[in-house]
Amino acid sequence: MKNFNIENFCIIEPDEADVSFLPMLVRRKLSQIDKMVFSILNKLYNETIDNIIFSSQYGEFDRLNEIISQYQTDNMVSPIKFSASVHNYSPAAFSQMKKITNAYNAISAGNESLETGICTAIIQPDTKTCLCYADDIGIGLVIDTKKTGYEFIQKETNSENLEEFMKFINGEKDIWINALGELRRL
Repeated sequence: MKNFNIENFCIIEPDEADVSFLPMLVRRKLSQIDKMVFSILNKLYNETIDNIIFSSQYGEFDRLNEIISQYQTDNMVSPIKFSASVHNYSPAAFSQMKKITNAYNAISAGNESLETGICTAIIQPDTKTCLCYADDIGIGLVIDTKKTGYEFIQKETNSENLEEFMKFINGEKDIWINALGELRRL
């Protein structure tokens, strides 16, 4: 059992991502995933955060398809598009833009990407982590392992879907069962 606290959170639909704080030239080059990540991190990140975790099942899948098509038709790939297609591009670009020198991780764990990101954040000892999950929806959590309010119990179980996590984080239910265990509100 591991205790932790969710200090803050946000949920962003793809069309609700606010990147108005970025210059127009930067905004127009961002994918939908990038926009959600930048929006979430801009809302939740502050100087008390020790690290950032980015988690996504698919990441820049659309951008990768575009690169493959470009290679097939032009027999070359744009270096800018290629560098923006890597899984950790958005948290790295945000860190660079905001001059953040803290650590960040990028995780892709298939269907369990959200819960793997959460578990990675809560196993960090005495740490405040900003978790950013982005796929069809963007979810941001600030997880503090120095405080309590929730507990994680590791056990093998069948995972509830993303809709059930939304109910949990919004306070509509006290337990979220995932592939790695249970999260409980204390």
